[in-house]
Amino acid sequence: MSFDSAERSLAGGRPIRLYQFARGTLAWRYASADRDVLHNTQTFVALRGGIADSGVRQTGQTSPDTLKLTAPADLEVAQLYRSAPPSAPVSLTVFARHDGVDDYLVIWAGEVRSVRWPALDRCEIACAPLSERMEMQGLRLGWERNCPHALYSLACGVDRNGYRIESSIQSMDGASLSNGAFAAQPDGYFTGGLVEWPIGGGEYERRGIERHAGSTLTLLGGTAGLALAQAIRVYPGCAQTTAACLFFANLPNYGGIPHLAGESPFDGNNFF
Repeated sequence: MSFDSAERSLAGGRPIRLYQFARGTLAWRYASADRDVLHNTQTFVALRGGIADSGVRQTGQTSPDTLKLTAPADLEVAQLYRSAPPSAPVSLTVFARHDGVDDYLVIWAGEVRSVRWPALDRCEIACAPLSERMEMQGLRLGWERNCPHALYSLACGVDRNGYRIESSIQSMDGASLSNGAFAAQPDGYFTGGLVEWPIGGGEYERRGIERHAGSTLTLLGGTAGLALAQAIRVYPGCAQTTAACLFFANLPNYGGIPHLAGESPFDGNNFF
């Protein structure tokens, strides 16, 4: 029996939905069934308490097309959003099939946007469709003195591995972490940089550094997910100025206009 035949059957269909979350090489797979389901050589796990969605809609508008999943509060993938959201997007692919039928359809694809816990035993995962990306405005370079490029990006061109410092966590307080080795650099050296650590499967979680003072780094999003004595990689930040660009020996890639005039071309002044 094909998927279409089972879907049209009055009594022969036994519908199942399979939910595959992925972040790089890491994946979490769940089934809306009372037992584990083997699909394309992968096992989709049945959950105690079940998992269900709000229904697939295709209106062409992002908000109505948002897919909401309801699942147990301790769902593994939901724990990634307990504090700061992951530094890389988590995608969701929904498969529709019938029990005993190998044929299937991919009925929805998108990314996780948020997770909330409306009850002690339940979580709600809000996911946006891939079509949301088509509504995003393209980035434009600003006409400004400071460099608009993100540090270590392709446009920036700096190889972050050349500035990486291997370290570990000697102490932390929920908002910041410390290691005596950080004091070897002047205050502010790591401000605007980042900290990363392995989470398995060759993937790394990253947090931005809000402030560097002495041996302490204050992180954007706090230290959730980190542990004492854990190995970390630390990268310096950039003030987006020509002086900072010279430190990285990267002035040819500077994206700002350091000699920009202090007059506006829109104020009626004939300077322009």
